[in-house]
Amino acid sequence: MANRRRGYYTLKLGGKNRTLHFSMNFWANFTEAQGVTLDQIGQIFSQGLSLSAIRDLIYSALLANDQENNNEIEYNKFTVGAWLEDLTGDQLNDIVAALLETKLLGNDLNMGVKRNVQASTKQQKKTKP
Repeated sequence: MANRRRGYYTLKLGGKNRTLHFSMNFWANFTEAQGVTLDQIGQIFSQGLSLSAIRDLIYSALLANDQENNNEIEYNKFTVGAWLEDLTGDQLNDIVAALLETKLLGNDLNMGVKRNVQASTKQQKKTKP
């Protein structure tokens, strides 16, 4: 279930609804979990996500949300990995979409993640000076 706020995604994991937040705190957690610097992120995504990268991505987003909200953290990345056995392909696609929609991955700073950018077909309204 996607949230209305950009960069958030909520789904049922470990028996309860949990929210992932793709924020600056997420990137700090994710780069630490993967042992890479911020400028190396593009390599992780361009080579296809490994299972450990998928687990770390979801763990880091869960952790960021819980840290930001002072929630109790009763899991670790291995617990999250066990929860992911029930994750569907559609849910994974939705999670990646939430990541790609974040303000942190704007057109100028996309961390090397390729996005499908299409030209707008809307006609621009001209205003009178």
